[in-house]
Amino acid sequence: MQWQFLPAAVLTTVLIWLGALLVSILLSIPLTLLRRSSFGILRAVGALWATVARGIPPIMWLIILYFGVASGVLRDIPAISAIVGLGLVNSAYVADSIRAGLDSVPSGQWEAIRATGLPRTVGLVRVILPQAFPIMLASTAAYSITLLKNTALASIIGANELIFFISNSVQQGADPLPAFLLAGAIYMVFTVPVGFLARWIEGRSVIAMVR
Repeated sequence: MQWQFLPAAVLTTVLIWLGALLVSILLSIPLTLLRRSSFGILRAVGALWATVARGIPPIMWLIILYFGVASGVLRDIPAISAIVGLGLVNSAYVADSIRAGLDSVPSGQWEAIRATGLPRTVGLVRVILPQAFPIMLASTAAYSITLLKNTALASIIGANELIFFISNSVQQGADPLPAFLLAGAIYMVFTVPVGFLARWIEGRSVIAMVR
């Protein structure tokens, strides 16, 4: 196994993970607005977006995007295609996190905002979001664990991430079992702390709601 290339493979995995998470957060905002719109046609568009994003396996999104749609930088740098594809898929789940957070705030808070004459946007930013944010953050952190594991799919399109490196090492003669156990251990270095963080945030938000 060519150990000198392992740090770069891990770095690529982390960059795909964080990049896809950022893309999913950015896409989840308009998706949430669509799904919470008072206009039926916009809600239908949002529901269709979420259904398609979740209904097609992530590996198919990567194949479709990279081999069927991508050009320019998306084709030249497979990791970027992976970021876009995984971000698109995960946007539906992050949007559900945002909706769950907003729905967790008692409706009386909105009534109080209207009663005080506070503009809706100001009320959302200053009253609703501070209460909803912990729940949003906890569930988004939980979804990010699945997103990290899905970065392994980027090897299909040639992104030089961890699984791509391990697979090549095995093809070149490395012992498969220790190699993939190493990959699993590296994933756990990231997923275990994020899992603890998600549970801690969720526990704190439950305590705050009880109070």
